[in-house]
This record gives sequence, C-alpha cells and structure tokens, in this order.
Amino acid sequence: MRKERKRSIFKKVLWSMGTVMAAAILIIEISSLFLIHKDGKRAQELFENTIDSYGLFWENKLNETSRMMLSFVSIETGSLYGQLCSSDDKLTVETAKLQLRSQIANMNSRQGYELTTFVCVPERNIYFSVDEKDTSYLRWQSIKENVLAYISNNMIASADKWNVLYVQDTPCLLKIYHMENGYIGSLYSINHILEGLYDKEENWVLEMVDNAGNTVAQKGTPHREATISYDKVLDYTNVGIRVTVGSARLYSSKGTGVLILMGAMLFAVLLIFMVLGRQSRNVFEPLELLRTTMENYSGGDMDVRLPVVNDNSQIDNLYQTYNSMADQIEHLKIQVYEKELEKQRINSNYLRIQIKPHFYTNILNLFYGMAQMKDCASIQKLALACGRYFRYLLGQKGTFVLLGEELKCLDSYMEIQRYRYQDRFEAKIFVEPGLEKQAVLPLLIQTFFENSLKHNIMRIPLLQIEVAVTTVETEKMQITVKDNGIGFKQEILEKLERNESIEKGGEHIGIQNVKERIRVFFGETADMRIESAPGNTVVTLLLPLMIWNGESENEITSGR
Repeated sequence: MRKERKRSIFKKVLWSMGTVMAAAILIIEISSLFLIHKDGKRAQELFENTIDSYGLFWENKLNETSRMMLSFVSIETGSLYGQLCSSDDKLTVETAKLQLRSQIANMNSRQGYELTTFVCVPERNIYFSVDEKDTSYLRWQSIKENVLAYISNNMIASADKWNVLYVQDTPCLLKIYHMENGYIGSLYSINHILEGLYDKEENWVLEMVDNAGNTVAQKGTPHREATISYDKVLDYTNVGIRVTVGSARLYSSKGTGVLILMGAMLFAVLLIFMVLGRQSRNVFEPLELLRTTMENYSGGDMDVRLPVVNDNSQIDNLYQTYNSMADQIEHLKIQVYEKELEKQRINSNYLRIQIKPHFYTNILNLFYGMAQMKDCASIQKLALACGRYFRYLLGQKGTFVLLGEELKCLDSYMEIQRYRYQDRFEAKIFVEPGLEKQAVLPLLIQTFFENSLKHNIMRIPLLQIEVAVTTVETEKMQITVKDNGIGFKQEILEKLERNESIEKGGEHIGIQNVKERIRVFFGETADMRIESAPGNTVVTLLLPLMIWNGESENEITSGR
C-alpha cells in the first residue's frame, strides 16, 4: 500500500511537471515575439549609446587640445610664444622655439601622438610643428602649405570651431588660434577618428558629415538592405558622425527561433519524463541524502559522512568528493585566513608604491631640455634629486616609515617639480617639533601634494601649497594639505562622503589608495576629510600617534 501511494505521488509529480512544461511552451510562444522586438529596441539603444559615448570622448579630446593650445599663447603662461612673436634677439627666438616645441611634444604625447600641432609667425618666416606618428616628409610639407594657405585666405577668430581642412585629399579637423602676430593650431585626421569606432565584422558604415549633411569621409561599404542610421553631432566642430547599420543586425529573424525553441522544449519534456521514470532511485534519492547531510553539516554536525560503495558511479564520486571536502575544510580555514592576510599585505605594497609612467617621461624631457641648453649644473642637481627620490621609493621594506624620511622624499619631489614648473608654485611645510620620529604610511602626504600640483598648476597663475603636521586631541596627529587651486568636483566630494570609490580611468587613484590604506591599517581610529571650494581646498588626515623606537615594525608603539 505504501509503495502504491509512493508511486501515485511520483506519477502526480510527473503529471504536474508535464503540465507546467506544456503551459510554459505556450507562454514562451506568445511572449517570444514581444521579447525579440524588445531586445531589438534594447540593441538599438546600446548601439546609439555606444556612438554617443565615442562622440563624447572626441569632444572632450578636442576641447582639451584647444585648452592646451590656449595655455601656450595666453598672457599668463605663453611667454615662449610671445618671445617668438616679438623678440629681436635671435638666440632668444631659437631658445623659445626649442622650449615651446618641447611643451607641444608633451601635449602630443599625452594625446597619443594622434595629432599635428604647429606654430606659425608668417611675417618672421617662422613655422615648426610636432607631427602625429609615422608622418612622412611629403605629408609634412603638404600640411605646411595647406595651413599657410588657410591662414592667408581666412579670418581667424578664437570662437571658430574645428573646421575641415584637406591635406593630400585627406580630410582633417583643424583649429587655429591667432594671438599677436602669430598662429598656433592642431589637426586631427578624420579617418583616424572614424577608425576608432569602425568594426569591420559588424559591417558598419561610418561617415563624417558637415552641417549641410555632405559626406566628408566614409568607412565601410554601403548597405543594400534596410538600414538604421544614427547621427552624433560633435560639439566644438562643424561636423558630426553618422553610423549606418543593417536592420538585421539589430532585429534578428524571429520565426525560426520560435520554432527551434518550441521543438527544444517538447524534446525536453519527453526527456524529463524518461529520466525521471528510470533514474528516480539512482539519482533523486541519493541527492536528497546528500542535501540532508549537507544541511546537517552546515548546522554544526562536522562529523557527518556519506556511505561510499566504490562502484565508480557519478553519485559515488560525488559522495567521495563530499567526504574529502569535509575532511579538508578545517585545514582550509587556516590556509584561507593566511592567504587573506598575505593578500592584504600585497595590496598594501601595491597601494604604497605608485610610480606613474608619465612622471618618468617628464623627468627625461627635463634632462633633454637641459642638455639642449647645456645647463650641466642643473642636470647634476636634478640627477641628485631624482636619485634621492627613487632610492626612497624603491628602498621601502616595511609598512610604516618615519615622518622625517617621508618629508625628505617630499622635498626631493618638490625639487624635481621646480625644475619643470619653475616659479609657478610655492610650497610651505610646517612640522611640529618632536613629530619627525612618528610612524606613517609611505607616500601619504606626497599623494595629495602631487594631486594638487597635477590638477591646478596649469590653471592658476601661482599655485600655493601648505603642508602642516601637528598634534590634536589626545594621541592624534593631524596632517593638512592646503592649496589655492580650483578645488575638487562636487561629484568627487559626494562620493567620498558616501564612502564610494572615486577612481575612474586612472584619475584620483592615489587618493583612493590613501583612503583604502588608512581603512586597512587604522580602521576607525583614523579619518580623512576634504573641504574644497575654488581657491581654498583643505585635505585633513587624522591619524593615531605611533612612535618608532627602532628599525623593526614590531618596535612601533602608541603615543609620543
């Protein structure tokens, strides 16, 4: 009687599952058409968002290039350009030309050598340029001729947008600024702009069109079937990007997919009935035993094990695996804990040593410029400063360093940057007597000093940075870094307030690292605050006092 009842229940389960599966097939058939159409719409939205994002990327790039060109010719920062335009001393003119070319090369390097930037003073017969990579002499000569012709035939105004200029029948985007009796401008190849978005496998057709809708450049073969087009007008220019794609790429055929899906579901129903009928005892009951055993194990019964018959079946192998897993869990607990500690240690080392490639490049450019000027004394001083700085970075072995050593490293860093920016920034450092032997995390102060220099040095006439280290409250050390720069964006401050990551595309990674390191090593005993407004930004670090009594980290104690 019990067996019959058990079989009856099993048949009911099978019948219920079959009914559910049949109803599911009908629902899927009805909803498939709607879902396919909806997915097509979503694909089109993603398609348009991709184009918008790419257009925004180039808008930002063109705007950044314009801003850098203005910095080269402005009254505050364009002294070299002014010497080119007005100085009667030949040596001064040649020196200004070399230094300005070096600054333009730095800008082109940051832009990936994707553009040509030129300086022209026609009445003084001055013309030089820093070209995009792989530029031939013929192309250089053609650029020069076309630029000079454009300048002579057009009135140049600062409010002009990026216009189309043909160089050897190749369309380019051109922007020129006219200051005093000279000109500075940049060109981007339109074909290069389109190549960044072109996907040959997707069979896209890309066009750069002017305001009248005329095609300036094109990538890809036009479609013969029905198509969908999307236009993205590029701000700061007189052109836009048009992308055309076949409708079939976004809206796939639906009839065949529905039939295949229905057939697969019917076959699955039959297969389920067969498998359930023949494997209920061989699969479901052993799995139920495994489930029950695992629940007991998770409930605290660490000694529970499953019977093994060594018949080499999958269930038997599963039982053996479970037993082996249970035997090793306690050992794994210790190993996982140790690995987590090591992971935190490695992460700490990674966060501590942040040497950015562009910093090396800037230093090499400084040496190059000094070598051109034959300024051997400055080269020697800069080499000594670089030696002290990198010896400190690469020589760190522990988690903490002396505050005094950290400030010496900051002095070396400031000395390097003074050779680069000359008198464009002032720095003041105050340390309360007796704090030099306090233990701090490496590169804690320099991170904010470098951030202030990077984001403000080219935006204000004189950057002033003040660093102060004092004691506050009880057993607390306060580090403040204050500047008169443009301040943090409100979005960054709000993310910091919500304890969210502010790192994006490599920006603010140093500040994010400091935040994470303070959290890992000090927990709630330390705090980081940023108060920012244009002209007054103050970063405050509140850390526990930890005196370094010797050479080992084990000899660090709280207090003074």
